[in-house]
Order: sequence, then structure tokens, then C-alpha cells
Amino acid sequence: MISLSEIDRKQAFRYMGLHGEPDAQMLETADNCEKKLLSAVRPRYCWNIFQKENLKTILIGQDIQKHLENCASVILFCATLSQSTDLCIRQAQTADILSGMMTDAMASALTEQLCDEVEKEILSQFPEKFSTWRFSPGYGDMPLEVQPDFLRVINAEKRLGICVSEGGLLIPTKSVTAMIGLSDEPLPKSKKGCGICNLSKTCPYRMRGVHCS
Repeated sequence: MISLSEIDRKQAFRYMGLHGEPDAQMLETADNCEKKLLSAVRPRYCWNIFQKENLKTILIGQDIQKHLENCASVILFCATLSQSTDLCIRQAQTADILSGMMTDAMASALTEQLCDEVEKEILSQFPEKFSTWRFSPGYGDMPLEVQPDFLRVINAEKRLGICVSEGGLLIPTKSVTAMIGLSDEPLPKSKKGCGICNLSKTCPYRMRGVHCS
């Protein structure tokens, strides 16, 4: 069971495109939104491990093949803040624009925090293995169309109540699918960067000369 007790505000403000230090109104709104959001979230996840050769319908694209080229097995996981988080965001959006933006940004930051904790918990069960960084559908040339198969093989719809929209987006919206490669041998160092991001051409961070993380 993963518990999320605070939100990375620096990351949330970055998602909002905030320049400089937040003013008093922004901080007050952040306090209110964080309190409501932390009361609403229900973090959950599920996962399974597979031999890479058995995931041919999911591991589509040159980028994911390169990412996993030295790995024999692959962990697939899905994490979500649950439907109650989507409801909290909608309620904030009906209150006022700032609260809606703040709550959505905080939920996005919290989703990343959840994935970090999930990854930590899963990898603690494989102390003898070497791992890649997590890779999600939509990165590089890996299409979102693999999402239904991804959810199916780990039974995420039944276990977590997660489904996929016609456009390949996960519902609830603050949900993530990701995979981590495992190897018996040390892996070459590689970093997740702008070159593999499917938003690189329209990214507001790159336009300002900064990065999202």
C-alpha cells in the first residue's frame, strides 16, 4: 500500500507554467487544493513480469526495442490516483479557473510521485537485477494504440477499473502505464530526454529553454 502525504509543488507549478516565485494568492490556493486533493486520491497499482519475447503485440517501435535490447524480462505496471481524483479536479474547475488549473497540475505531479514509489516498490523485489528507466506508450515511436493490450495482459481493467478511450487515453485520467526492463548484467547508461518525448515539438518548457524535470 502506497501512501501519498504531500505534493511536489515545484513540479506542479512547473506544469502550470508559473514563472518566478508564487504570490500569496497562489500559495493560499495551493494550500486549499492540496488539502482537498490529498483527501480525494486513492493510489493503486498492479503489475506483472514477462519474458520480452512474449510481448510482441506491445513492444512496438524502434525506440522501445533499443531501450530493452539488453533485457530478457520486462515489468509492466499500471498506476492510478483513481476516479475520485478526476471528480476532485472537475469540482475544482467549477469553483474557479485558478483552482481548476492548480488541482489538475498537482494531480499530474502526484501521479509522477506515485509512479516513482511504485517503481521503487517493484524493483525492491529484484535486488539482483539491473533495470532501465520506465518507458510508457506514447514515448518516441511507441504508439498509444498498444494501451488496450497493455491493460489486458496485466488485467488492469478488472484490478484497477482502468479503461482506454478511443483516442488511446487512460480513464481515470491520472493513470499511467509503464514498463521497466530487467537484465542480469549492468546496462549502458541512458537518460530520458526531449528526443524521445512525443511532445518535444510543442513543449512549452523547451520554448522557454528549460526542461520538465
